[in-house]
Amino acid sequence: MDLLNNLRDTALDPSYTAAAAAHGGGRRRGPVLLPALLVVGLLFGIALANQWRTAPAAEQERADLITRISETEVRIDEIRERSVVVNREIRDLERSSGALTAAEEERLDALGVHVGTHAVTGPGVRITLDDGADSSVQGSQVVDADLRMTANSLWANGAEAVAINGHRLSSRTAIRNAGGAVTVDYRSVTRPYVVEAIGDPRALEDAFRRSEGGAWLDGLAQHYGVQWTIGRVGDVTLPVDPGLGVDRARKQG
Repeated sequence: MDLLNNLRDTALDPSYTAAAAAHGGGRRRGPVLLPALLVVGLLFGIALANQWRTAPAAEQERADLITRISETEVRIDEIRERSVVVNREIRDLERSSGALTAAEEERLDALGVHVGTHAVTGPGVRITLDDGADSSVQGSQVVDADLRMTANSLWANGAEAVAINGHRLSSRTAIRNAGGAVTVDYRSVTRPYVVEAIGDPRALEDAFRRSEGGAWLDGLAQHYGVQWTIGRVGDVTLPVDPGLGVDRARKQG
């Protein structure tokens, strides 16, 4: 009987007893864990509610900022147009005053064509660049470096005047990325990007295709899907660069 009683009392392995004790301890921790979870959930709900309340204000602030930028750009355009008119009046006064000789006036006109202070027209080429069809491909978007390479190659191959999306380029024109946009002379331009150049159409097109700029655009098309075309144009009209002016240079003597 003693042997049977002993078997009955010790029928369970000691590890079962330890596991049962541990399980009971987990139940004892339950009352502590539940309030902690409630506090975390409450804090998360408060943060989410605050975010929902501030979202309309942030959206309104963004809309106001966009409106201010648009109004400022319109004002800048008005000032630039006025600057072009004033510069033209100054040139007319210089000619009517007799202060310049005929040779000086001719040289001034020739320099104005090259530096961008005179509007010009003539035959040339038109290059159009656009982003790749698959925007998920890294490198498929046209950036400032692509436009700089295109413009510099046109200059190097005989272009007499160049403009991007109607913005005349000069020696002081900046072509930069600003956030997700490309700027030309500190004005945002949008795709497709149209680069126009005045010069011998046939020679300019052939030279550009063989140039570093042509190879650059071909590489973008092959590897990233960037789209570009070049064609001859019988008549291109490029405006004045209104941003030009003399700020620091002074006449000697």
